[in-house]
Formats: sequence, structure tokens, C-alpha cells
Amino acid sequence: MKNKVYFSCTSLLTFAFLFISCGKVLDRVPDSQITEEVAFATWDKVNSMANKLYRDMRDRDKGIVGLTDFSISGITDECKGTKVETAIPDQFNFGTFGPSIGMVGPGKTLGIYWGDFYNSIRKTNVFITGVEKYKSPDNPLTAGDLKNRVAEAHFIRAYLHFLATRWYGDVVYMDYVVDLAGDLKFARQSWPDFVKKIMVDLDFAIANLPARHIDNEYGRADKGAAMALKAIILYMNASPLYNGGKLPGSDTRVGKDSYASYDKEKWKLAADAAKAVMDLQNSGAPRYSLYQGMGSNFQAESNNMVYARIKQIYIDAVAIQNEWILVQPNCKAESWQGDHIPPSYGGAARLQPLQEQVDEYEFVGNDGYGYATYDPLAKSKGFDENLPYQKRDPRFYSDVMYHGCTYQNKIINTASGTDKLGASNATSTGYYLRKFFHEDWKRSGTWPLHFPMLRLPEIQLIYAEAMNKYYGPSQEVYTVLNTLRARSFMVPVPPGLDAAALHKYIQRERRVEFFYENKRYFYARWNLEPDSQSELAQETAAKASSTPDLVWPYPRTQRVAHGMIPVADATGTYIVSGVTYKMQRFKLEDRVFTSKNYYWPLLISEITNCPSLIQSPNW
Repeated sequence: MKNKVYFSCTSLLTFAFLFISCGKVLDRVPDSQITEEVAFATWDKVNSMANKLYRDMRDRDKGIVGLTDFSISGITDECKGTKVETAIPDQFNFGTFGPSIGMVGPGKTLGIYWGDFYNSIRKTNVFITGVEKYKSPDNPLTAGDLKNRVAEAHFIRAYLHFLATRWYGDVVYMDYVVDLAGDLKFARQSWPDFVKKIMVDLDFAIANLPARHIDNEYGRADKGAAMALKAIILYMNASPLYNGGKLPGSDTRVGKDSYASYDKEKWKLAADAAKAVMDLQNSGAPRYSLYQGMGSNFQAESNNMVYARIKQIYIDAVAIQNEWILVQPNCKAESWQGDHIPPSYGGAARLQPLQEQVDEYEFVGNDGYGYATYDPLAKSKGFDENLPYQKRDPRFYSDVMYHGCTYQNKIINTASGTDKLGASNATSTGYYLRKFFHEDWKRSGTWPLHFPMLRLPEIQLIYAEAMNKYYGPSQEVYTVLNTLRARSFMVPVPPGLDAAALHKYIQRERRVEFFYENKRYFYARWNLEPDSQSELAQETAAKASSTPDLVWPYPRTQRVAHGMIPVADATGTYIVSGVTYKMQRFKLEDRVFTSKNYYWPLLISEITNCPSLIQSPNW
């Protein structure tokens, strides 16, 4: 890659190793070799325990491999997973997991089940309680470090509860150390109660954390991380799932009547919280900013159309330090790419983009604005369905390999050869993943691949959506949206849109900007998108067609997946290896999505251990 700057600075790597190799006291009840009092008696031991909390947070939010060996994108309309490693995405997409069996990888659980979250939450409670009970000492070399660690623990406790509620809905907010010998009749708490409790932890963290950690402390949760999580929680609170929407099927959520009616003011709270993050200062300067490096440079290859800046967002130290709000360091090694590149490069195409995701990258119209390819206006602005990959959002070329594109100076051919659609270890959708790739990757590469748990654009899009919901279209919403697009060299949104049309642009921007970043699965559910009346009506109309598998645009119901296949045809428009092709959509598979799929089920073993817990809705 030309002008590559990998983020492997000493501070972050030192921090990563710190929380990978720390003390054991939080893993078990202290034994005869070390008492609890001794464990909290020295700064070194306390700091080691605090670092271990980050290890647990990482294990519960596993970033690029959120489903052990797969990304969460594989259980959304972003990607299709292969059948290796017990085919975890297929277990979800075809409905073969449930309370009795869960989903497992090869010889291991996913690490994101109910019990996993609460084991980690218990460790934060032991830490917070122990520091106070035993009056743990501060760092003798740097005053204030103990205060930071306690505040970080409050944030981590909040973050772990956030992760749990994303998957399970109503949870138990555990902000104290449970007496395991006592009465363990726990009950799920209502969403409003959850919000109140998590705000206590987040407000404590916001009040006590610095705006920015520096030197070898960089990478820890700071004030902005707590503020950003607060904004996300308030966004959830404003979204249809918790604000006047109806959960399909049998809604057994605790306290659902308290948010059954729509409250517009919730959007104002979300907007204010997001704006506070955007306005956060550090030493008189903005704490966060969009990465603007690399100018308009392309990658070294002459024909791949990939802007260096878009790749550098996930590599450059400047981006990670100023745009990323919470980072998971060393999530995977660079060799991870080998699981995903085409077979001709020695890869295995573990996860492949779906046509549903490809369609979300807008077409650049001849009037200088962006249009969804399925927007009726797109054709009048120059879009040609026979040339589906021309003049698309630049992020498309950085995220996806397609028939006829260039990767490492070789043309991708999904029609013939080892990379063709359906070949061994090849794509089944007609596409290969490209996002997060180091473009000059070699199988022997050892560079660390860091994962952004939270980035500034997520907060900007929450702000834009909340402002549009509360006030309607405004120049401020357009400015936020177009500034984010412009940094990836994408043209603006057309002016003069009404609130509904602008909302679609905001949602589409989220899908494109955060492709493969573990956002789509949750935002779609918070917005009840799979069961929206308009999407269901579109699905019904498609099924009634004489050619249902070819009806496009596709409904966003998570119940079907499509791809694109090159078909040799003299009237086509793509020439690859001397053969002329036309591109043809096809249905890849039907998927199972019912009212059960909004929340994960508790395993039967959890209900057996604690009968007072009720099963997740519709399970």
C-alpha cells in the first residue's frame, strides 16, 4: 500500500499486553494464597485487576470476530458466511439454534451468552467494591490513576450491560456484588429502569474520566467513550423498539406499557447527548474529528479505484487517536485476511457481501448528488442497471471486490477459474470482502488489526437522525451528513428532501459507513425494520410476482439473501479475460426471521439455575 502508516505505536500495544497478562484475583474467589484484603492493598495489584476488566470487555465484544470465527455481519443482510467452523451464521439464519442448544463454534461457546456477560459484570463489581472497602492506594508515581481506574470500571460495567441488553432485551442491572450463598431470585428489569441505572454509571464515568488519556494510558475508556455510550443508549430509548413501536409476536417485556406510547422528546435527549460528544473539548481543541488524511490519493494500483484515505481510517494512528472513540487493540492479526480473500490468492471467502448490501452504495448522479440505485430518480440521473458498478459511492470500491475489479494488480473473475461463483472456497454471492484489508497484504504479514468499537460517525449519525426526527430537515442535519460523506469523497445528499426522505439517506449512510462493524444487526432491530409495514408489503408484492426471485429492490426483512452472477452474453457490458458478460441478480437463499429473532433466548440451563428469570420474548 502506498504511504501506509500502520497504527502499532508503543502506547496502544503496551496497553493491549497489559490487560492480556494481568492478575487472577477477579477470575475466582480468593484462596488461601492471597486474601481479598491483600489483593486490594497495593497499587500494582489493583492496577492489574483493572486491566483485566478490559480483557473481559474485549471477550464480550469480540469485534471483527463477534461470532467466534465470523463477524456479526453474517447474520444480517450484509454478508453470507461459509459452512466452515460449524457454520455459525447459518445456525442463526436457518433457525437451528435455540434455548436448548445455543450456537457454538468448534469446541467453544460464543462467549456472548447471558452467563458470560454476568461473569464479567461480577468482576467489575468485585473491583469497584474492593477498592472502596479496602481503601486501595493510588499510583505512587502518578496521582489520580486510581480515580481513573474506578471510573473506567464504572464505564466497563455500563458497557457490559449495554452488550447484554443488545442481545437479550430486558436484563438485570447488576451494580453490586451478589452473595452467592444468598437468595438468588433475580428478575429482569424494565427498560426504563435499565436506562436509569446505566446512566448512573455513565454519569459517574463522565464526571471522573479525563477527556483524553495520553502516552501509555492511551486506549483506555475516557470521558468521550462514556458520553458516546450515553448517546447510544438514549438513541435506543428513542427508537421504535422502546418508543411507541410494537414488538411482533407476544410482547412479554417487563414494563412495556411504560413506553408503548410515542414520546417525541426522547429524540431531543438523544440529539443533545450526541451533540455533547461532538462538541467535547480537550485542552481547548475538539477531542474528536473525522480523519482527513491522504488527500485524494488512490492506492498504488492503477485501476482499483480505492481511495487511500478510506483504508487509512482503519490503520492510521491519526484516525485511531482522533476519530475512534473506543478501540479494541490487536483484535486480529493481518493474517485474518487470508480467511476472506479469493481462492486464487490463497483465501477461503469466509464471509461475502450480499447484493442487499451492495445496493446501499449510492449512484453518483449527473447532477452531482447521490441516489440509491433503486430510487426511481436514479435512472433519470444516469444510472444504468447494465453497468451496476459504475459511478458508485467510493466506499463501495474500498469495501467490496466484484467481477472485473482489480485487487493486487489482478482482475477478479467470478465467472471462471478458481474464484468463480460456487467454486471450492469461493464466493456464493458474486462478491468478496475488501473492508479492513491491508491492500498490500502478504500471508506472512503480522501487523495487528485493531477494531473500532465506537467511532465518531456513529454519534454524528445519531445526531442527524435525532435532529431530523425532532425538528425535521435542517441545514445542520445536511451539514453533518454531507461532511461525513465528503471525507470519503462522496457527493452530497440532494437538497430539499422532506423528513421521511432524509431519514432514508441517514439510514443508508449508516449501512455504508459501518458495513462490517457490527452495527447493522442491532440498528435494524431497534428500528423494527424487518417488520415495518412498508417492507412487509414490499415482500408480499415480490412473492406475488411471476418472477419473485428477480423482483428488485429487495425488502429489508432479513428473510431473503441475493447475489449477482456474471452471464456470458454478447450484448453485455463487462469484458473480463476477453469474454463479454452481463450481470444478473439471483436469489441465494431464504432465511428464517420471526418474532423470536429480535432477542436471543436464554439457554435452558440459565432458567434452570435461576427460575425467576423469564425467557426472552417469543421463545
